Amino acid sequence: MMTQPNMMTQQIDTTIDTTDESIDRPRRDSRWGRLTGRIRQIMSPGARLLDLGVSVIERGVSVIECGTRVIERSSRVIGRGAGVVGRVAMLALVAGFVAGCPAKESGGSDAGAAGADASGAAAGSSVASTAEATEGKRPFRFINRGDIITLDLNDMSYLQDFRVTYAIREGLYTLDPETFKAVPALAVETSVSDDKKTWTFKLRPEAKWSNGDPVRAGDFVFSWRYMLEAPGEYAYLFYYIKNAEAYENSYRAQDGAVKAEDVGVRAPDDLTLVVELTNPVPFLTDLLSFPPFYPRHAASMEPFKSVDDKGRVSYKPEYTRPPAVVCNGPFVLTAWEAGRRLVMERNEQYWDRANVKSPGVEMVVNNDPQGAFIQYEQKQVDWLADVGPDIAVRLFNQKRPDLHVAGAFGTAFMTLNCAESISELPGVKNPLSDVRVRRALSMAIDRTKIVQNITRMGEQVAERYIPPGFFPDVKSEPIPGFNVENAKKELAAAGFPNGQGFPRGITILYNADNPTRTQLAQFLKAQWRTNLGIDVEVKGIELKSYRNEVTSKNYSVALVAWYGDYMDPSTFTDKYLSTSQNNDSNWGPAAYDDLIARAASEPDEAKRNALLSQAETMINTELPIIPMYHYVNYGLWHANVRGLKMNAKQLTVFKPVYVAE
Repeated sequence: MMTQPNMMTQQIDTTIDTTDESIDRPRRDSRWGRLTGRIRQIMSPGARLLDLGVSVIERGVSVIECGTRVIERSSRVIGRGAGVVGRVAMLALVAGFVAGCPAKESGGSDAGAAGADASGAAAGSSVASTAEATEGKRPFRFINRGDIITLDLNDMSYLQDFRVTYAIREGLYTLDPETFKAVPALAVETSVSDDKKTWTFKLRPEAKWSNGDPVRAGDFVFSWRYMLEAPGEYAYLFYYIKNAEAYENSYRAQDGAVKAEDVGVRAPDDLTLVVELTNPVPFLTDLLSFPPFYPRHAASMEPFKSVDDKGRVSYKPEYTRPPAVVCNGPFVLTAWEAGRRLVMERNEQYWDRANVKSPGVEMVVNNDPQGAFIQYEQKQVDWLADVGPDIAVRLFNQKRPDLHVAGAFGTAFMTLNCAESISELPGVKNPLSDVRVRRALSMAIDRTKIVQNITRMGEQVAERYIPPGFFPDVKSEPIPGFNVENAKKELAAAGFPNGQGFPRGITILYNADNPTRTQLAQFLKAQWRTNLGIDVEVKGIELKSYRNEVTSKNYSVALVAWYGDYMDPSTFTDKYLSTSQNNDSNWGPAAYDDLIARAASEPDEAKRNALLSQAETMINTELPIIPMYHYVNYGLWHANVRGLKMNAKQLTVFKPVYVAE
């Protein structure tokens, strides 16, 4: 795997002054803050001597029942961040309640309701075994890119969701923690037919679900068929399987033309999975390491099953949440408090538990970049996976040794709604449906100013859609470069000389929690006004609403990005198939679909790369998207964190990660 030059991890020793007034203190819950203040006021210096006696509450004071919710919440705050002094004070306050009161750890929200509390461990999870000691003595804590959107394999498409899924679920293949290439996990033996179309996998007999049930080949058949019955954004990846797309269409129509057993995936016995492909897929093992191809435990999902009036099955997302969720990965999800945290504990049923280095993983939610950074600086968390851009630039310039940077397998771009009519322009033809307008918009942007003045982390200006350096044999034509005069000519040819007559109402949509996109939207608005004489609006909304608007194509221009999911150029080109649910642009000409179909059936690698080059050229020149820059990945972790690796795909393998004492 290649990375971009000069993107090596920074290793020069320096520090940052955390008292800088430019970094605000994190927002705190006022009730919890008052309680913490009272606790500290009653502390005497001698109470600190109790530290030895309360070491057993290393992870925080256990949640105490007996009707005191206020103390329960205070214990969580102090247990996570206030340090030993706060823990001792809390022990003193609750000592009178402890006798005779059973303690339990708080669980997560049970119906997705924000702030709701529920309790209980994942179904069937067992008490931690002492037979195989972990190297870490406490859970590994981190702040993710954002809160979890979904852990339903059918619906997920965002990085923060995939990160957690890699911790709690596992497929036939997983990712090597050093190289991030696909390596066998639940598959102990793989054989391929001479024509490369039939793959047979023998499953690991000792693999179990967290409730103790064995992982069976039928769990894959069930999961993959459900992906086609309730297709999400990655359903198109299953179309490599014989009759998969036809079954999806038939199931939706309920016409019975193609049955479930016609799909090329079957389980002759509990430990054998046979997959029949339409054409050879040389990167199949990479696909199988990707969460949409993971198995699911049907019995635990049954209580959440519903059937519509046409006989179509669906499952409520509560099956992914404690206490109902059944996992098969290194960790099991035991608590999910919406907007606050997720708790994962070492899965004692996991087949490779001896190599799981941490007793648990806790994902802390903090959507305020400065507040998250202060939590990191105060060592309340071990890893800050997504650093606020202004903070990252500052640390990058200071050469902080705990800031790790690497070239990325991703591109930032605008997606343009290419439909003839859009909701933002009722009764008016959408100008973005004209390729000349799209070219004008692209050529009017000085991308160098974006990487120099907005992102500032050494990002590379995008000349193509696919990040450079990963697939040298894919050679496409570049996008139209910055050229204001040519941009004006294209716009005039489309009927809008100097912007005259260009309809009002075009809006640049972005998720408002992202400060880079906030600045970028304003920059693009200014560029188009100055260079083309057209006015557009900008609109920042919260992440989930933004995702829904883009996915449902209810926008005109949106700021988005794409990280490759597997190491093959098709992970970028397949996105813009007319049948792909990840295609948000309303663009997908038949000629493009034909190129992708021919590439999929082409056994000769050189010819296949030539077809994919032509497909990328269509994207770069017809511009349903406007690439802007290629990402770099960066994150902060403390010197005592072991096993964490920065990588181009921005993925995380939690199995070897732990905190050294």
